[in-house]
Amino acid sequence: MRKILPILTIFILPLTVFGQEEYLSRLSISGGVSELGVSPTEEIWVATKAGNIYYTKQIGELWHIGPYGSLDPYNFSSGKTFERVNFFSEDTLMISGFIQEGGKQDFVFWSGNHGKNWEKVKFGKSSWIDAAYINNNGKAWMSGNSQLIYYSENSGINWKSFDKAGNENALRFSTIHFAKDEQTGLFGSFWNVLYKTTDNCQSWEKLPTPLSQGKYERLSKEDRPDIRKIRIFGSYYIINQQGRVFITKSNSIDWTYLPEVIDFEVSENENLFTINQDLSTSLYNINFIKTWQSSKSLENNPRAIGIRNNNLFVLTFESIYKINRDEFIVSQLFTDEIPIQEPYFKLSFEGEEYGFENKDILRFDKKKKQWYRFMTVDFSIANATLFDDKMILADRSLNKYYALDYIQKSVNQYNLPKSLFSDLDVKEFHFENGSQGCFHSDNSLRTYIKKGDKYEVDKKTKSSKYLSRADNEIEVAKIERIINVIDKSRFSNVSLTDLNITENDINEFKKFIDKEEQRINKSGIDRFDFENLYTFPGEKTDFNFYKSVADSLFTLSDEEINNAFWQSYGNWSTTTDWRRIIIVFQNGNKLIVENSDDKPNYLYTPWIVDFEGLKFRTNSILFGQQIDEITNGQFFNEVARDKNYAIFKIADYLYKKKLNEK
Repeated sequence: MRKILPILTIFILPLTVFGQEEYLSRLSISGGVSELGVSPTEEIWVATKAGNIYYTKQIGELWHIGPYGSLDPYNFSSGKTFERVNFFSEDTLMISGFIQEGGKQDFVFWSGNHGKNWEKVKFGKSSWIDAAYINNNGKAWMSGNSQLIYYSENSGINWKSFDKAGNENALRFSTIHFAKDEQTGLFGSFWNVLYKTTDNCQSWEKLPTPLSQGKYERLSKEDRPDIRKIRIFGSYYIINQQGRVFITKSNSIDWTYLPEVIDFEVSENENLFTINQDLSTSLYNINFIKTWQSSKSLENNPRAIGIRNNNLFVLTFESIYKINRDEFIVSQLFTDEIPIQEPYFKLSFEGEEYGFENKDILRFDKKKKQWYRFMTVDFSIANATLFDDKMILADRSLNKYYALDYIQKSVNQYNLPKSLFSDLDVKEFHFENGSQGCFHSDNSLRTYIKKGDKYEVDKKTKSSKYLSRADNEIEVAKIERIINVIDKSRFSNVSLTDLNITENDINEFKKFIDKEEQRINKSGIDRFDFENLYTFPGEKTDFNFYKSVADSLFTLSDEEINNAFWQSYGNWSTTTDWRRIIIVFQNGNKLIVENSDDKPNYLYTPWIVDFEGLKFRTNSILFGQQIDEITNGQFFNEVARDKNYAIFKIADYLYKKKLNEK
């Protein structure tokens, strides 16, 4: 008997438990997803680049493991990189992508009995199938790194090959779409080539792309100008190139930018669905006239979308949506095929053990000896701790807090006290630099211990090299000021006053930008490099913009200045580097201020502050300046403490913001 799950609609506060079966595990879809497979009865199948297949009989029902792969989120099937699963009919399915067995990749997986059994169907010369289009009449077109076009007109049972579309070397198509006449098709490539056929791949016409028409400019020649999706509807073509969406009339190619659109799909009746920047959905008729606009929005960015029965289906990391002008249905991804896994982060409170996974608050059932979903909130839980005899939760910003009411199964906004630790006596404090990776682990430490009215270096931990120029004795008042700055930083923003930037600093920065422009024009953009903190988006960077920001620094809002120093680069390497200040109080409590970014912001902002498990984020420049003073400039990377770098981070933030708004 099928288990029907509650179908949910998006809502906002109050934060309360959703109506759902508490022992069901959330499905973790492992691997990248590019397309959705939806059957005529609206079964939804997902194939992933990790070689996994998942499906649900209908939106609102449980999800199941498919014919390949695993529900284990860390499973990756060797030799199986699935790009898509397609339905020719309710019972006829096909999986394509990079599928290799015995050193060959010249076949797709095909089933004629609704996925109960699968066979290998050869399509021709060995190829990674990059792009495919399957219509509702049993016709299919595929292409891959062989550059040939593979065609079937009997639901994928037999295939024949057409020659490559053009004379370009290594021409690989990333997207294919055919009109209803089954003769007119568009083929978009990974590298700025667009072909059109009007006789089913017998002859070809090369069409201009948005890039070749100068509708936008690549910032760098290193950027791949890939055509990510192409569709035909009515007398229009719509395209996604490098994340930008454009539209044109088909009889005269003149691409027009659609800045509000992030994704799109064309329905069977040739209406156009668009997903917009605000994650709402719009519907256009064949004359590109908007006929409907959703009042609701997706909760998260789309991971993959698909069409069936003139409905739009959207997969996000947490939910599946079915959208049309009459319905906006959302169902979360649940399965009963595996139990809820033991959470990584756990906490004991009022005699119960709690766990936290994204938006779920879990509890452990002692009788069943398994975890269950106690409640779900509408924000991602980044931290939980016990404070003031309450369980306090923090969102991803680490600046909004909520107190758990486990009796009412609700959370309420919570304000931390104005002072957390500034009235505590400091026993000792530590400066620490560390790095850890696959083949190394390094750590440097310098400790100061309170003796009378000063803090003296602990000779047992003193290193001859680490912070060798730092003061050996530090006055108590200096440490008290540092603690007070951290405590108050929760309520203050960065301002230009904190940065102490002078006209001379601005002039020196503009000279630096001129030199960088000349260097990049001569040698090209810098390759990705963790060591080079001054990096620009590309050779076509508007360097004048950086200089204009410097000239207008004192007209910028406090919000813009503050936001520039909230930015963090993120960890993209197997190596983690950190800088840490640890303060130990007389009562044994610890205050840890840490930055572990791959590429530091100015003075290593923002910092994560951890006071006995209670965490918040701060971008205090004053804190960094005081640490820099005590250590005589040795604690921070030389570039990261340069005021030139501070101006650069502001200008770079504003420039990237401008690019994202285009």
